[in-house]
Amino acid sequence: MKIINIILAVSALMFSSVTYATWIDWSSTTTGTLNLGGNVVNVSLTGNPWDLHNGDYYYNNGSTGGTSPSGTYAGLAPSDVIRVNQAGRYTLTFDQAVSDLDMALVSVGRGNLPVTYDFDDAFTVLSSGPNYWGYTGYTTSGNDFTGYEYNGILEFSGSFNSISFTVTNPEHWHGFNFGAASVSSVPEPSVLTLMGLGLLGFGVARKRTKK
Repeated sequence: MKIINIILAVSALMFSSVTYATWIDWSSTTTGTLNLGGNVVNVSLTGNPWDLHNGDYYYNNGSTGGTSPSGTYAGLAPSDVIRVNQAGRYTLTFDQAVSDLDMALVSVGRGNLPVTYDFDDAFTVLSSGPNYWGYTGYTTSGNDFTGYEYNGILEFSGSFNSISFTVTNPEHWHGFNFGAASVSSVPEPSVLTLMGLGLLGFGVARKRTKK
């Protein structure tokens, strides 16, 4: 029974996954880090960002519902915001693969000036709602997302080494940040060795019992 318990414990270690709600901590408009359970992922951004801003001013206020799960940002509490005001192509690259991305958006478009994000990957709209400037809604078509003063969270499922999108037209400014929702554990060689020894020992024990 001890051998069986060891095998089960090792299996749980190998295949378990842990969920985090971690947003990119940007040190500049082009570089940042994700700390996923102590595993630091370096992030780089190419494109034409305008500036880096303290996102708490936009995400966590009375108009958005703060950190309430029913609020504009679904209680996920984004942090920094990269603000853009020009059309162009943007790519985030991660030096390690990350899983299940969330994208926080602030003030995308206006009622009389919609702004479209054309993503390379499929997404779902997790949340939406007001900010200081109100809320006028959004539309989607395939991988295109168009905001008319949109604030909220988009979700991208899967594993990513990079994610890219094109902003189709300029606006006064709108902003974004990305967070990784989960990280899956990867078995270490020593863990695989331990499991193999456990299985071998279990087989020997069974043979001795039969005799």
